[in-house]
Amino acid sequence: MNLFSENIVVRKWLFPAIDPAVISDQFAFKPTGSTTSALTFYMHHVTRLLEEHSYVRYLLVDFTKAFDIVHHGILASKLAQLKIPPSILHWIMSFLTDRTHKVKFADYLSSFRPINKGIVQGSGISLSLYIVMESDLKALSAINILFNADDTNLLVPEKNCCTAFGRI
Repeated sequence: MNLFSENIVVRKWLFPAIDPAVISDQFAFKPTGSTTSALTFYMHHVTRLLEEHSYVRYLLVDFTKAFDIVHHGILASKLAQLKIPPSILHWIMSFLTDRTHKVKFADYLSSFRPINKGIVQGSGISLSLYIVMESDLKALSAINILFNADDTNLLVPEKNCCTAFGRI
């Protein structure tokens, strides 16, 4: 596998199969996303919410090691729901499975160990796979605004406190 073939899979099959509405709240991991776009989105919605509410809560959720904990079975089922050829789905899952790693610390070198979850960071396909993995993350209430820009961000207006953290 090389970066060129990964980019072809992303450009030709993966991105066209992802419904644009599913990633409308995504700023970091899509080709048209940027920090500037995320900040503009944030400022627009905070300003709009403050027109009707006294304050707005801003919750920033950082999924530590998010790329490292992706469950391959869950990702496979989400990819299977997309309209991509079975051969591409198989190629993606082959790319993710049967990987190994070893660790060097000082003069010690471990043996190869299997990697049974996670997405290879820095690969041409990793960001697209992460978008698919987190695409069903939604706010509990329609008035709350959830968006992703490296981290997950949630805007919760004053009159909606119980839905920010679930029902009390």
